[in-house]
Amino acid sequence: MVNNKSMQMNSNSANHASFGFFLLAIYTFLLLARPHEWPLFDIEFPLLRTFLILTFFSYLVSFRPKIWNVQCTLLILLLFSMLLSEIRAFRYFSDLSKLIEWINANIIPFILYFSLLSTIKRQNVIFFIFLSSSLIMVQHAYSQMQSPTGQGWAESVVYRYDGGGESVQARFVGSFNDPNDMGMFLVMNIPVAVYFLLTGKGLLTKAGALASVLMLCMGVYWSGSRGSLLGLLSVFFCLFYIKFGKVKAIILASISIPGVLVAMGTFRKISKDDESASQRLTAWYEGIQMLKHRPLFGFGKERFLEYHSKVAHNTYVTVMAELGIFGYVMWAMFMITALYMLLSVMKCNDVSPGHEEALKKEQVLSQYLLVALIGYAVTAFFISRSYIMVVYIFVAMTAAMYYRVGKITPLSLNGGIIRKIGGLAVISLGALYLVIRILLSL
Repeated sequence: MVNNKSMQMNSNSANHASFGFFLLAIYTFLLLARPHEWPLFDIEFPLLRTFLILTFFSYLVSFRPKIWNVQCTLLILLLFSMLLSEIRAFRYFSDLSKLIEWINANIIPFILYFSLLSTIKRQNVIFFIFLSSSLIMVQHAYSQMQSPTGQGWAESVVYRYDGGGESVQARFVGSFNDPNDMGMFLVMNIPVAVYFLLTGKGLLTKAGALASVLMLCMGVYWSGSRGSLLGLLSVFFCLFYIKFGKVKAIILASISIPGVLVAMGTFRKISKDDESASQRLTAWYEGIQMLKHRPLFGFGKERFLEYHSKVAHNTYVTVMAELGIFGYVMWAMFMITALYMLLSVMKCNDVSPGHEEALKKEQVLSQYLLVALIGYAVTAFFISRSYIMVVYIFVAMTAAMYYRVGKITPLSLNGGIIRKIGGLAVISLGALYLVIRILLSL
């Protein structure tokens, strides 16, 4: 929770750490577009880590006053839960690489985005980098599909050997070399493109945003990620809901069911050699057994594959099994808090005089951040993406938006609300367990 002194920052705080934000923008492009890994450059120097260090140093030196919120605390508690998992597994401090990676890939970037996105203009710059990077991925996917060998200009190939069978799935490089990661990223950027479509002032901007939506849909299709396809459908339902309301959204969804079935019929098939639904349920069952065996702290971050031959293909099961009840509750609270922030801003109607337009812009932003996180939540139920950095950046953007709005209108995130969020996190764990037990009994 942001302290009262920080909430009273004057308007000049928006200019804090301008150079730090410039470095953050470069870091964001390097993180997502990965130009240093393209064959054209192929830079061996740790460019990404260097810019992260430079950005963090600039933040420490020039950003005043420092701000902190409940999600920063939850990330620290998550780190603590990962450490306890290592101790419970009797590994102690023999291998802390995954914990150090958590700090570098999640905690530090979260603090930087949360702090440095002090204006909606800065937010839009980061959104533009996100969307541009996603379009680079789509263009690369197109080059893969057009190549006789399935190799794109970044040299990654579409062919994937899974269980003895061959499937064609577009992918990018670096952390997006997995089709599921790329597909999820594209799904979460469709609300970003729609945001620019609705807020853009020029015809060219709107046309580009609309074209981006279509291209991102093709990119999801080329990724062959079934989880991403379901996330895409949930995103479009939410967008229909925002535009037309509940009744019309349900009607449109019902009308589009035949088209959806046709699209799913032409999507990547599930064969006897592919990862079938029964295999996924088996992995979920193993996740439950792992929770029963070590209920409090789990088996350790990214340790699921050490105890089962396949990944869980479910983010929630992965967190439950790897971090136990304590870690899962912290993680779920982190995500639920973001949803609370978004809904709180959307419901705001009491604002300081002269800030009505600013609040309206933030409320529009909150809608599309919410849709992006819903897209993640749906996709995450079918793929294991518990620690992917992109999600934590979206949550950081949510926290930054909530903080900005908190300076022009009263917002409350007190102890009572946090306790309720904790209760919901515990309930979600029970509901997850129940759903999996029901599916296993069918």
